Amino acid sequence: MPDTLRIAFPEQDTLLEPHGVVLTADGAPQLLVRIEDVILDRRATLDGWEATAQQRFERLLRETGILAGVLIGLRETGRHDAPAERVLRLVVAPRGEVSGHMSWPLDALGSVGGRAMLAGLKLLLDAHALFTGPPSHRLPALLAESRAAQADVSARLAGQVLASLHELLRGLDAAAPERVRALAGDRPQHLYEAMLTVLLRLIFILYAEDRALMPSAPGGAAAALYEQGYALGALHLRLREGAALYPDTIDDRRGAWGQLIALFRLVDRGHLSGFMQARGGKLFSEAAFPFLLGRNAPGDPETVLPVGDGCVLRVLDGLLMLGGERVAYRSLSVEQIGSVYETVMGFTVERAAGTALAIRAGKGNRVPVWVDLDALAGVSGSEREKRLKTMTGRGSFAPPVARAIRSTADADALATALSPIVDRRACPRGQPVVAGTPILQPTDERRRTGSHYTPAALTRPIVAHALAPAFARIGPDAGPADILDLKVCDPAAGSGAFLVEACRQLGERLVAAWSRWPAQRPTIPTDEDELLHAKRLVAQHCLRGVDRNPLAIDLAKLSLWLETLASAHEFTFLDAVLRAGDSLVGLPNPKIVAVTWNKVSGQHSFVEAIVRDGIDAAAELRRLMRSEAEIAPYAAQERRHLAATIALERAQLVADAVLWSFFTGTGARDRDARLAEVQQCVLSPGAASWAQLVEWQAALRAPPIGITSFHWELAFEDVFARPDPGFDAIIGNPPFAGKNTIAAGHAAAYPDWLKTLHAGAHGNADLSAHFFRRAFGLLRTGGSFGLIATNTIRQGDTRETGLTRILHDGGVIYRAVSRHVWEGEAAVVVAQVFVRRGGHDDGPPMLDGRPVRRISAYLMEGDLDGSPASLRANAGKVFEGSKVYGAGFLFRDDKPASTDNTLGAMDRLLRAHPDARQAVRPFLGGEEVYNDPLHLPFRYAIDLTGLSLAQATERYPALVALVRDVVKPYRDTVSRPRTRDHWWLFEEARPGLYAAIHRLPFVLVTSCAATPHWALARVPTGGLFGNTLAVFALPSFASFAVLQSRVHEVWTRFFASTLEDRLRYTPSDCFDTFPLPPDHAADTALEAVGQACHDHRAAMMVARGEGLTPTYNRFHRATDTAPDIATLRDLHAALDHAVLAAYGWDDLAAEAAPVPLDTNREDDHRYHDRLFWPAPFRDAVLGRLLRLNEERAAMERLL
Repeated sequence: MPDTLRIAFPEQDTLLEPHGVVLTADGAPQLLVRIEDVILDRRATLDGWEATAQQRFERLLRETGILAGVLIGLRETGRHDAPAERVLRLVVAPRGEVSGHMSWPLDALGSVGGRAMLAGLKLLLDAHALFTGPPSHRLPALLAESRAAQADVSARLAGQVLASLHELLRGLDAAAPERVRALAGDRPQHLYEAMLTVLLRLIFILYAEDRALMPSAPGGAAAALYEQGYALGALHLRLREGAALYPDTIDDRRGAWGQLIALFRLVDRGHLSGFMQARGGKLFSEAAFPFLLGRNAPGDPETVLPVGDGCVLRVLDGLLMLGGERVAYRSLSVEQIGSVYETVMGFTVERAAGTALAIRAGKGNRVPVWVDLDALAGVSGSEREKRLKTMTGRGSFAPPVARAIRSTADADALATALSPIVDRRACPRGQPVVAGTPILQPTDERRRTGSHYTPAALTRPIVAHALAPAFARIGPDAGPADILDLKVCDPAAGSGAFLVEACRQLGERLVAAWSRWPAQRPTIPTDEDELLHAKRLVAQHCLRGVDRNPLAIDLAKLSLWLETLASAHEFTFLDAVLRAGDSLVGLPNPKIVAVTWNKVSGQHSFVEAIVRDGIDAAAELRRLMRSEAEIAPYAAQERRHLAATIALERAQLVADAVLWSFFTGTGARDRDARLAEVQQCVLSPGAASWAQLVEWQAALRAPPIGITSFHWELAFEDVFARPDPGFDAIIGNPPFAGKNTIAAGHAAAYPDWLKTLHAGAHGNADLSAHFFRRAFGLLRTGGSFGLIATNTIRQGDTRETGLTRILHDGGVIYRAVSRHVWEGEAAVVVAQVFVRRGGHDDGPPMLDGRPVRRISAYLMEGDLDGSPASLRANAGKVFEGSKVYGAGFLFRDDKPASTDNTLGAMDRLLRAHPDARQAVRPFLGGEEVYNDPLHLPFRYAIDLTGLSLAQATERYPALVALVRDVVKPYRDTVSRPRTRDHWWLFEEARPGLYAAIHRLPFVLVTSCAATPHWALARVPTGGLFGNTLAVFALPSFASFAVLQSRVHEVWTRFFASTLEDRLRYTPSDCFDTFPLPPDHAADTALEAVGQACHDHRAAMMVARGEGLTPTYNRFHRATDTAPDIATLRDLHAALDHAVLAAYGWDDLAAEAAPVPLDTNREDDHRYHDRLFWPAPFRDAVLGRLLRLNEERAAMERLL
C-alpha cells in the first residue's frame, strides 16, 4: 500500500489506511476499499479516537484526496429478529463539501428480489464503469455529474418551497380567517416571519432526520418511537397514502397540524429521558408566535388551529418531492439548503385591495407578483401595460399577452388576458382572489434583484484566500488558542454562506492544531467527532456576522446550526456573534465619547465613563460566555448576553441619538443644530434626558428613517479592545446598489451619510464601494478582506470611492479575479478582490491566476489607480462646439423660436439686408450628424462673435433687432451676469475651436449628447458647430480609423458617462487621456482602411436614405444579413485589426473577433445587443491602453 494512502493522526495515536485500492489504467488511485466488522454508524473508540467507522473512512478519503471509496460493514435494521445486516457502501467525500453514500444490503443482492439493486451496483462499480467504458460513462464522470445536478435540485426545490409558503398562508387563512386577516392588516411582518419560521423548522427537521440526528437517544427503540409518533417523513407518507385513498376529503381532515406543533414543542423543550435534546433558541420557541398555537398572546389557553391535512400535505410535498421523487436532504449541503430558504426572503403579507391575480414577474420573471385587477381595469390600454410593468418589475410581455392587456375592458377580461403568465405557485387554480384575501407580495428590492445565494464554488476559494495572510502570520505551528483567537467577519452576512465556509476551514485548522499539540486537545463529546466539535468552537469564538435584515441573521444562525448540529447538544449560542444592524451606520467609540458624528474635537469624561464601564462589564460577561461555551446551557448564555446588552444600553443610546441628529436633519446647518441639542441633553443629568434619548433612538429605528445602527466597537468589544485591534479577515458578498437604488431603498439622508462616513466618497458610487471601505477600516494591521463585487467596483466614481482610496491609504490588492461567471447564470459576472492592510508581502500579487508586479484599482496590472492623465500630445485636438443659449439665434423650420426664425424669414431678411449674410452661418448639431445621411445642416445661426453691441448694431441692425426681440427676454432671466448682459452673443463662442480648424478642409465630429451608438462623421468646415458636438481637429482618414475603432470605443465606454444604455462622450475623459497610436496620421494602412470604411458607410447611408443611428442599429442587429451591412461589419473588423497593429499589438490583432453580445453572454449592460468583442478581450485592450497612458504621461512629465 503506498504511504500516501496511509494517514497518521498522532493526537489519537491512530493510523488510517485502506485495505485495498482500485487503480485507474494509468495507475492512479480512484477508489479506496475498507472492510469492517462493526456497525458503520455506531460510535466506538479505536486507539483513543471516538468516531464511527463511516466518519473514519470519510476522513481517510478527504485526507488522501481520493473522491470515493467502498466501505463494507454492518448497518442497523431496527428489527428485533435481525438487528443488523451487512452492507456495501459507495462513499463520496469531496474535500470541503458534504459527503454522501449509497448502500446495498449484501444478502439481498443474492436474492431474486435484489436483482434490480445488483444491476444498479454493477452500473456503478463494474469494469465498464471503472476501466473500459467511455470516460464520460465512468464513475468519476458520473459522480461529477451527480454533484453538478445537486445545484439544479436546489434551484428547483427553491421554487417549490416558495409555493409551500403561499400554500401555508392559504391554509392558515382558511383555518383562522379572522385572526390571520387581522394580523395581515395590523402586523404583516409578524405573520410573514411566523410562516417563514414554520418552513425553516420543517427544513431543519428534515435535514436532521435524514442525517439520523433525531431522535437524540441512540438505539432502535427510540428511532421506532420517533418514526411512529413524530417523524416528518413518516407523516408525509401517511398523508400521501390518505390522499391517494380519499382524495376528496383530504382538505376536510385534521390532525397533521397538531402533530407538527407537538414535534416543534419536542424539539424546543426536549425530553428529560434524553429521547430528544432540547435545542433552545428562537427558531422553535413557542413564545415567538403564539397564534400558531391558537393563542392571541403567550399564556392564553391553547387550541390547535384547524389547518387541513391537505394544506400540510401540499406544504410537505413542496419540501420533499421533486419530479415525483423524494428529496434526500442528506445529500444537500448547507449552502444548497441555504439557497432554498433564501428564496422565501424578501416578502411581506398584504390584504388584497381589490380582485388580485399573481403573475410571473420580477427579475427574470421568477417571482409571483400580485396585481390589482380592479385598479388596472380602470386605466387606459397603453398606460395599463406600462403601469403593469412598473408595478411588477416585469421587463416585457409576449405580443399576444400585451395586445390582450391593452384591449381588455374589465377585471374579468384582464384576468383572462394574464392567464398565460399566471404564477401557479401563488394561484394554483389560476383564479383571482377577492379583496381582503391575505397575499404574499415581494418587496420592491426583491423584485429588482431576485434571490442569490453565494455558491460554494465562490465561497470556498474566497474564504481560503482571505484567510491565507492570517494563517501565514500565525505560522504552521500555531496552537489551538492561536486559531481560536482569529476573528473573521461577514458585514453583509445574508444567510451565512461565507460564515459556514469559514467555520469549516477554521475548524479544519483547529483539528490540525490539536494534532500538533495533542495536550491541548479537549475531550470530544460522544455525539460529536473532532471536526464537528472544532466547528462548534470556531462558530462561537472566531466568527462574526452582521446584516441589516434581522431575518437574514436568523437564517445565518440556522445555517451554522445545521453545520454544527450534534444529536445530543443544544443549538450553538450565536446571538452574541451574529447581529442585526446596518454595517455602514455606526460610530466608533471616540465619536460616541465626543457625542458627534463629525470630526472629534474633544471628549466628555461623563460619556467616556459610560462607554468604558459598559464595555468593561459586557466584556467580562462575554468572556464568561466564550469560556463556558461548551458547558453553559443555552438559557444561561441568553441571560448573560442580555446582561451584556443592558450594560451597553446607555452608550448605545448616546450613539443612536447622535445618528438621529444626522438622519433627521435637512442640511448641514440643521444637522449641527440638532447635534447641539443632543449634546446638551446628554450632558444634562436626570431621567428626563435619558427618556429623550430613548425617544430619539426609537425615531431613528422607526419609519421613515428605519435604521438599526451598528456600533462595531460596542458590539464586538473583544475584537477592538485587543492589541492591534480589528478583524483578521473580512469576507462576503456585499450588496450591489447604484445611486438610484440607494436612494429608493434607504432613508433620505443615507447618501449624505455615506459621504460623511468615507472621506472623498462620491455620491454616484455603488454601495459596494462603501462596504469595501468599511471592511478595510475594520481590519487590523496585516488583516485582509476577500469580497465579491460587480465590475463597477473598478469603474468611475465607484473605483475612486472604493479601491483607489483604499490603495492610497495603504491597502494592497494581493489577489484578484477580474471576471467570474456566477454559477448557473452566465450573464452575472463578478469580480473577486482580496486586499491586505499593511503587513508583509507573501509573494507577488496574483491576478486571474498569474503573478504580476502590482494590481491596480482597475483590477489590472499597473500603477495607475486614479483617473488616466490628460496627455499633452492630445491638447488642442478636440473641442466642444459653440453654446448658443437662446433659440432665437437659430433659423429653422422644425421648431422656430418665433415666426421670424423660420428659413423663409431668413431668406427674406438676407435679401433685404445682403450684408447680414456674413453673420448668418450654417449650424451643425448632433441631430444632423446622426440622422441625416449626408450630415447636412438644416439650421442657420446668427453669429455676432467678437462684436460689441454698438458694432453689431451698426453692421447688422436687422439681426440685432431680431435677437433683441427673441433672445434678450430669455437672457434677462438668466442669473449669470456675463450671459445676461451680453445677450447678443453666444454664451460660449469657442474661438479656440474655429482658430484650430480654419485651415482644415474637414473635421471629425461626434455627439456629446446621449446616443445609442458610438459613431464619427467626417464633415467639411466653414460652418458653426453646436455644443452637442465634439469636434476633432483631425481631418485624416487615419484619425477616423483610430477614433471609430472598437479600441477607442472600449476606452470611451469605460470612461464616458451614460444615460440608461446610451453613451455620452466627454472629450476631457474620453479623448484628452486617450493614447493614440504612434505617428498614426502618417500610417498609410490606417488611412486606407479608414477611407474604405468611411466611404462604404457614406454610400450605403445615401442609398438607403438612413443616418448613422439606423445604420448602426442594423449593424448590431444579428438577424440583419444584408450584403451592405455584412460588408460594413467586415470593414470595421479590418479597421480594428489595423488599429491594433498600429499600436504594435499584433497578438491582439490576431485574436480580435467581434461577436453578438446579449444578456445571456454579457453582464455589462453597455454592450448588450451589440456586435462587439467579448469582455475578456475588452479588458486586455483596456489594460494595455491604461499602461500606455501611464507611460506617455510619465514621459511627458520628464520633458
